[in-house]
Amino acid sequence: MKTKIIQFIPAILALFFIGFRYFSNWCIFTNRICYGTVISHVSLSFTKPLFLFSLFFLPIAIILVFVPQKVFNSWLKLAIWTLPLAFIYIAMTPVWDSSWIPFVRDDAARLAGVLFSSISFLLILWENYGHRKSIY
Repeated sequence: MKTKIIQFIPAILALFFIGFRYFSNWCIFTNRICYGTVISHVSLSFTKPLFLFSLFFLPIAIILVFVPQKVFNSWLKLAIWTLPLAFIYIAMTPVWDSSWIPFVRDDAARLAGVLFSSISFLLILWENYGHRKSIY
């Protein structure tokens, strides 16, 4: 039972980051208290890219709830080294378009989310196929 609870953590985090984006937008646009605060200042540079990455990651996080523990552990080994690389890549991308290349932090978050989700999905399929093959 404890192992299934651990498999819920990625889905809970993805839902939290998606909800935090909606909360921060609501707070900035409806309350004068939030405008000009830390939430307002990190909205473009932090919460929106995290929201975009979480949107692409959410389907994988939901799939991870239903896979066997061995498959989840394999995915966790992948996530331990790819997620920090993805976040460093997103953080190093400029927030606003300051050159002739129209590639900003939101685009980097989408690209990192798509790549991470695709690689994760392929790994889950591969490991699940190998896991089922070893059962028979």
